[in-house]
Amino acid sequence: MRLISTEIICAEVRDLFLMTAFILPEKIRRRLASAAMTETTEPGQMILERLLENCELATSNFTPLCQDTGLAQVVLEIGQQVFFEGPPLIQAIETGVRQAYQVGFLRKSTCHPLTRQNLGDNCPPIIETIITSGDKVLIKTMAKGGGCDNKSRQIILKPTATMAEVRQSVVDLVIQAGSDACPPICLGLCLGGNFDSGPRLAKRALMDLFEDPPMTDEESDIAEALFEDINATGLGPMGLGGLNTVLGVRVKIAPCHIASLPVTLNINCHSLRTGQVLL
Repeated sequence: MRLISTEIICAEVRDLFLMTAFILPEKIRRRLASAAMTETTEPGQMILERLLENCELATSNFTPLCQDTGLAQVVLEIGQQVFFEGPPLIQAIETGVRQAYQVGFLRKSTCHPLTRQNLGDNCPPIIETIITSGDKVLIKTMAKGGGCDNKSRQIILKPTATMAEVRQSVVDLVIQAGSDACPPICLGLCLGGNFDSGPRLAKRALMDLFEDPPMTDEESDIAEALFEDINATGLGPMGLGGLNTVLGVRVKIAPCHIASLPVTLNINCHSLRTGQVLL
């Protein structure tokens, strides 16, 4: 048994959202730098250079990477030997998000879906909990912008679909997203699951895009093929043409019903504001 104060959870959530609002993960920044070196079109190269400059200015000036500071999403992987003390866990997470967006002067983006009245504090965040073995807690956060999230999709293919058809369906959805998703994009993809689980697994794939654990060999092969397929479209940075349409693809394969083949894409822009900490 291990006792963890929810006040610690609150502080970690706050710090993660503050850090990721201003500092792009180094692995993503390196991908952008590599893309800038390989881009052959003049507009594409200029855009990628400006994106890198934006990253440097955001970090040095402590200003947001994007004016859309995102809807807050939190995934907790909780060991079954962990017990919490202090304020209720959900309340602690919401407080951490609220503090981050207030202290960092970040734009609040949550509103009522019909009246469009802004809720004023970027709460409630999207929270998902996963029970695992052990006595640790892994906190993962993502600030997801509206433009790229609007282009995330789920389609249900026939169970007889070939791998070529699956790959083409993913490419078609990326092309449909076009410049609205602010490419070069980051892509989390779930093959399988169902209408409910597919989006959750695609989200986790996106949050873990350049993190451990590694994909299986099958998942890795599909991810590499899709990386090449998507970049071969020529959509390019900001949809203006070029070699770099996607920075990374992570695939999650999950069992599905014999009568269906769900394909779920969670699309993020080049500014993948994710973070995680292990307690």
